[in-house]
Amino acid sequence: MSALMPLTQPVGLISGSSRTFKPSSRGFTLVELLIVMSIFLLISAIALPTVRTLISDQKVSQASRTIVAYLDEARSRAISEGRFVGVRIERASSASTVDFRTAAGVRLRQLRGVPPYSGEASDARVTFVYPLPTGVFPDPSLPDPPYDSTDVGLEFSGVRNQLLTLYTDSNSVLHNDDLYAPIKDGDLIELPGGRVFRLDFTGYTTGTDTVRATIDLDSPLSGSSTFPVTHQPVDGASVPYRIHRSPVVSTSQSLTFPRGIVVDMTYSGIGIDGNQFTPQGASANAAIDIVFGPDGRVETTSIDAVGNRGVPDGMIFLCIGDSDGLQPTTPFNADPRTPANLMNLDSLWIVINPTTGRCVVAPNASVSTTTSMPAALRDARSLAILSDTLDATP
Repeated sequence: MSALMPLTQPVGLISGSSRTFKPSSRGFTLVELLIVMSIFLLISAIALPTVRTLISDQKVSQASRTIVAYLDEARSRAISEGRFVGVRIERASSASTVDFRTAAGVRLRQLRGVPPYSGEASDARVTFVYPLPTGVFPDPSLPDPPYDSTDVGLEFSGVRNQLLTLYTDSNSVLHNDDLYAPIKDGDLIELPGGRVFRLDFTGYTTGTDTVRATIDLDSPLSGSSTFPVTHQPVDGASVPYRIHRSPVVSTSQSLTFPRGIVVDMTYSGIGIDGNQFTPQGASANAAIDIVFGPDGRVETTSIDAVGNRGVPDGMIFLCIGDSDGLQPTTPFNADPRTPANLMNLDSLWIVINPTTGRCVVAPNASVSTTTSMPAALRDARSLAILSDTLDATP
C-alpha cells in the first residue's frame, strides 16, 4: 500500500489533469431585478394611502387627547385654586377675512386666574338701586326706557373701590373697553349667596365719586335666577362683593398642535347645531376663550368669532381635523381626495359639558344632508351628543 501523497496542490487540482473546479458565481439577471422592483412598487402604491391614513388618524386622535388633557388641567386648577381659569384657542390669523387662516385654531394658551377684587377697604360695599330710575343709569345702546324689571343697578363708592375709577376718559365714562383696564365690562361679580352675574358698567360721576353698573337677574352664571340676597333686591341695601376679573394669558403654558392638525372653527360652536366660532368677514376674528369657574363648570365662553363672551346655552363642540380639510368657502366638499373636515369621518369632536366642565372626545358621524349648516352639524354631531357615555380616548 503506497504512502499517502501530501497535499501540496490547491484543492480542486488533480494530479495529471489541468481541469479546475470553481464555485458557482451566478447572480440575478436584469430581467429578474426589474420584475422584483415592479412588484415592490406596486405593493407600495397600494399600501401608501392606507399607511398615510393610519398616520393621519393617529395624529388627530393623539392631538384630541392632548387637547382634552390641557382643558382638564385648566379645570382642575380652577377648582383647586378657587379662581376662574380658562383656555384660549388662538387662530392662525385674526384678520377680518374668511379663509383657512382665520378658520384654523393652531394653539392653546392657558388663562391664569387672578385674585378677586373686593375693594380697597374692609368695609367696601356695593349698593343696590332697584327699580332703576330712567336716566340715572344711561346706556345709549339700549332703548328708552333702557331696562326692565329684572335689571338691578349697582353703585360703588370710588373712595373704597378705587380700582374701578382708574380708567376714565374726558367725559367721565368708564373706559372698560381699554385692553389694559384691570376691571372691564363682562367681568363677573359674586354677591352674597354665591350667585355670579355679568357686570355692565354704565358710567362714573366725578362729583359723587360713584361708579355705576347693572346686572340682569335673569342671567346668573351659577345657580338659579333667584336674587342672591332676597327674592327681590332691596333699594339702598349695601352688601360685600367679589369681582372676578378676566383671567390673564399665561406666557409659559401653551400647547401648539402637531403640524397638519387644527381646531376647525368653521364647524365649532355652541349647541347641537351651532357654529358661532366660524370666521367673519366684517370684523376682526378673535381667539376663543373658555373659562372654568371654581366649581369646575364653564362659567363663560366666547359666543361669537369677534370676542363677545357670555354663558354657554349648550354643549361646546370643537372640530378637530386635518389642515387640508380647512375649507370655509366650500364647507360641504365631499371629494374623497380632499374632503372638508365636516365630511371626513376621520375628524373628531371635543365636547365640553358646560354644567360640569367635563371634556370628552367623540367620533364624527356621516352627513346625510347639506341643505343648511345647522342640519349638517346635527348629522355630524349625532354621535357626539352622546359624548358623556363615550370613552374620552377613541
